[in-house]
Amino acid sequence: MARVSNSVTSYQSKTVSETPEDVSDIIYNIDPADTPMVSLAGTRKVTNTIFEWLTETLTAASSGTPVEEGFETSRDASSMTARQNNYVQILTRNATVTGTQTALKLFGKSSNMSHQMARKSKELKRDVNYSIMHPQIKNAGSDAANPGTPRQSAMLNSWVKTNVDYDTVAGANPTGDGTNNRTDGTQRAFTQDMVNETMQLCYTNGAEPTTLMVGPYNKTVISGFGARGISRSMIDEQQAGSNITVYQSDFGVLKVVPHRWQRERDAWLIDPKHVRIAYLRNFQTQELSRIGDAQTRQILVEYGLQVDNEKAHGLIADLTTAAA
Repeated sequence: MARVSNSVTSYQSKTVSETPEDVSDIIYNIDPADTPMVSLAGTRKVTNTIFEWLTETLTAASSGTPVEEGFETSRDASSMTARQNNYVQILTRNATVTGTQTALKLFGKSSNMSHQMARKSKELKRDVNYSIMHPQIKNAGSDAANPGTPRQSAMLNSWVKTNVDYDTVAGANPTGDGTNNRTDGTQRAFTQDMVNETMQLCYTNGAEPTTLMVGPYNKTVISGFGARGISRSMIDEQQAGSNITVYQSDFGVLKVVPHRWQRERDAWLIDPKHVRIAYLRNFQTQELSRIGDAQTRQILVEYGLQVDNEKAHGLIADLTTAAA
């Protein structure tokens, strides 16, 4: 059908910018910002850049040596507590907005600076979570050089050494005091037996982990464990599923948590009661000095990791990260 002659169209109006833009006031961002380990761990307030805690062990159980009636007591040797320590480290993110940008009317937000700082807060919390789950040893830092060496906190990988299932040929556990990381071995397929054997190790050594944290690929491996065939779940007749969120071993029940920010080759058995984030300075926002017609704000956190007792946790290491 022909258009009416000499009529003004929307195409012409857009050409001369007469038509206002139609832009949604909702900003769609699906980038992941979850922080499972930060949410799981406890917290502790510290007052120095180095912080310490005490650990101890009981003497081995035995049947004992019977004593005769009227015995004279012999003095047992005393066992001393051990002091562990770690350092705090600083992480930061910042945003800068010009005066002009601040004055503009914006889609989806009332203040660009407020919006940027909300994003930076999520990013920084995610950074903290990521750092805990990746290998890093402690370092006291130094200001002797320019710009110097920053402090580093020893993370989870450099503490856990006892309840570990790993490739014993090429892999090696750390010393367990935060001064070195474990050595990665040859990767192996994740199996149900590995979970059961590591839970048995934990039980033998007094540990009671409640959470199994795995990467996305190995979460799918868990959901394919053989025991799934005898489990029951309420699923609608038009639905299908094989998702395992709770795993019951002979030595305790584990909540299975998929964790996209940890190494896929690691499966962590965590007792939340015995791991905590030590904050010298919790998340805080600071306004920096203006330079010209721009405003800068930064958000920072100064924190370290405290593993109360490394025997409280377990690790299944050297796992494959994709299907063969």
